[in-house]
Amino acid sequence: MDGRYAAAALLRELRDRHHLTQRELAHMADVPQPTIASIESGNREPSLSLLSRILEATGDVLRLEVTSASPFSALTAARHMRNVLRDGTEKTAIDDALLRRALSFRDVLQTVNANDFSSLVTEAPSLIGDCRWDAFLAATVEESCDQRGETPPRWVDDSRRFVAPAWYFLSNPVLHEWEENTAPAAFRRHGIFVAAEELASV
Repeated sequence: MDGRYAAAALLRELRDRHHLTQRELAHMADVPQPTIASIESGNREPSLSLLSRILEATGDVLRLEVTSASPFSALTAARHMRNVLRDGTEKTAIDDALLRRALSFRDVLQTVNANDFSSLVTEAPSLIGDCRWDAFLAATVEESCDQRGETPPRWVDDSRRFVAPAWYFLSNPVLHEWEENTAPAAFRRHGIFVAAEELASV
């Protein structure tokens, strides 16, 4: 199941369980009502932090169903990113959508509990079809493993998940030195110069 639809089902179930309207849930979570509506309609995939905030407003605790088919796994992130590429829309819009999905996956890896973490990253995802984003996904997993003191899965070392020559995330050459100096080690290793600030949630 795509992450957008998993989140939509989760919010509808939450409102039903607590007998809340969208407006009431939005007020409790201190978010605009259209945000709730957009998530429930499947038009918006919320970040893990936003989804947690909405759930916690009702006293619920976010629990992820962690399987290889989880909407939060590397497998599903790659599948969703592959679908974005196939849409054939304008390049900037595609890159924006790919970045949102990649950062949403990164948010999950940085907050999921240790017992569930390996289930999300162990199985190798299919290639996305753009070596830049294949490298980005591998670097994301490697970075999270490094932060947890865990050995990254072998698939992150696949030669197809490295960019050469290096990919500067921003096209403006004036900013390339900043990206080189602040890119996390895992991203640099995979040939991606992306500043740490650029990896903040969107």
